[in-house]
Amino acid sequence: MSATVHLTDRVKLDLLRLIEADGLIPGDKLPAADELCRQFSVSRTVVREAIASLKAEGRLRSLRGSGVYVETPPPAAKGMALFMAAPEEIGDILDFMEFRISVEVEAAGLAAERRTEVNLLRMAQALAQFRRSFKDKTLATDADRAFHRAIADATNNNRFRLFVDEVGERLIPRRALGASFADERSKTEFLEVIAGEHQRIYDAISERKPDEARIAMRRHLEDGRRRYRDWRIAHDIAVAG
Repeated sequence: MSATVHLTDRVKLDLLRLIEADGLIPGDKLPAADELCRQFSVSRTVVREAIASLKAEGRLRSLRGSGVYVETPPPAAKGMALFMAAPEEIGDILDFMEFRISVEVEAAGLAAERRTEVNLLRMAQALAQFRRSFKDKTLATDADRAFHRAIADATNNNRFRLFVDEVGERLIPRRALGASFADERSKTEFLEVIAGEHQRIYDAISERKPDEARIAMRRHLEDGRRRYRDWRIAHDIAVAG
């Protein structure tokens, strides 16, 4: 996975580890931003983004002119935990893909309207990482998720980013599903198809064409849903045989 793409994620985890290691409790103040930059070896922008994300999750709060403080995390919602549970059956995966369509199609359109050059750079990095992952055993799932997260970032709406972060590896379930291929060529051809779908989404976002971005994302996710269904059918036939 590209370290650049997920630098903010890494600093979020570092902040949570810092809170735990220092025994900070709700009401305690975090170190100043400059100190966090030095400690984590990142820019102020990355620190601000990580803090903003943790504030949105209810883990931190800021007081104007005073600093950032540890907050009591909100209780986990049982309904949300069930909703975000990892899909275990193909039916769950197909339902989840259908739900992703409702969220990520609009995210692609907003990204096309609001993206910055930095957003495009992160998407391009994820695309390059995807192609470099053709030969490994991950089925390029990490790079795939990085691409979708970069699109969520480009919406400039933190809720889309939180959705991708909360879902985590479940966003791209082909590795967990145990997808297999007859040989390396068939695997490469499969990943090439996805890379092409990603490229069309990227091109539409880059060219600031929201409608085309939505169409490209919808086709990508609907085709993904079909691929999961076809895998399961092939698996069931093989088992029955």
